[in-house]
Amino acid sequence: MEERAKKAGTYCFWAAVLIELLLVIIDKSAYINPYEGQLFRLTFLLFAVKILTTKYSRNEILFLGMVGMVAAVSYFVNTKDEAVRAVALVAACKDIDLRRLLKVVLCATIAGMAVLFVLSVTGIYGAVSVTADYGRGSGPLDPYYETRYCFGMGHPNAFQGMLFMVSTLGMYLYAERMRLWHFLAVGLVGFVFYLFTDSNTGFIVLAAAVAGVMLMKYSRAARERRLLYLLAALFFIALVAFSAYGSHTGRDTPVMYKIDRVLNGRFQYSNIYEAARVENWKLFGAAANEEFFDQGFIRLFYWYGIVPAAVYLLGNLYLIWQSYHNKDYSLCVIVTAYAVFSMMEAHLVSVYLLRNYLLLFMGYYWYQPFLERGETQGYLWQPRRILLGGK
Repeated sequence: MEERAKKAGTYCFWAAVLIELLLVIIDKSAYINPYEGQLFRLTFLLFAVKILTTKYSRNEILFLGMVGMVAAVSYFVNTKDEAVRAVALVAACKDIDLRRLLKVVLCATIAGMAVLFVLSVTGIYGAVSVTADYGRGSGPLDPYYETRYCFGMGHPNAFQGMLFMVSTLGMYLYAERMRLWHFLAVGLVGFVFYLFTDSNTGFIVLAAAVAGVMLMKYSRAARERRLLYLLAALFFIALVAFSAYGSHTGRDTPVMYKIDRVLNGRFQYSNIYEAARVENWKLFGAAANEEFFDQGFIRLFYWYGIVPAAVYLLGNLYLIWQSYHNKDYSLCVIVTAYAVFSMMEAHLVSVYLLRNYLLLFMGYYWYQPFLERGETQGYLWQPRRILLGGK
């Protein structure tokens, strides 16, 4: 009976993952999905079935309960259910083979991107390019229209951003088997598409990620010394602090004005919304905070509030620590690269869970310390076994 329940839960998990991946691809296409909300509820229920058919220890349940409580309060205050769904995904990842999961995500995402690419370049569905003012002029009175290629994804930054995400995931999975020319090929592919998309952020962070993984792979001193991982954590904290500072000043100071010019007005645009300024951030956000802008860290605090954002950011730092503890050096590069990417794009802060691959890494690493302690485990419907169980 237990074995059948476990298999059913696993099937539900994979079904939920595939639906979430499909939702990501549909969102990138020109199609407007009228059933999106219902599908989000369906994947939440499927993840819940996986949770109910998975064994947890007492301390694991206490940990999930605390994080789940934060997500629940967030939902009741700001009415956004992504935090609750994200916790369900992370909790449901227990006992799932991480590498198999990431391979499925990688292959399905690349397949979806390929379909959108072919449909657009053949003229069947979706725009292959977009001519618009991308904000590179001197100001609103001086529009500067450009034609940039998006290959069916609505915006050139969306395509280059997705290319960056799948490239980093591919390097994580295959870095140990990759040779120098493989890394150069990844960078070359990014550069070729950059010539069409002209998306500076996507290409720069991809190039930096390739260089970072190469450094860690070929330098034993770099990947084994604690200093580099510590610097990565400090750099991550600095990016978050700088984002908070920028949300307050915008372009009000000469230094920030120059920096924001390089960042294409990301802080200026977020500052248009008064609630997005750091002095107006709330503990759990507000239902009225629904505006979209591209600065990822500011959107994180603006949408969900200080407490849920802090929990997520601590999860990022935890991944850096685990990358050092397990010598999982590619993960350290990925967390850092995604943080830099979030300075310019809010791709990871979204209602679409599987835009953010860090949730999958959190889903694997969150329970490892508990597992090492060898505590008795049981199903949620076996409270006596869990509460009375020990080592």
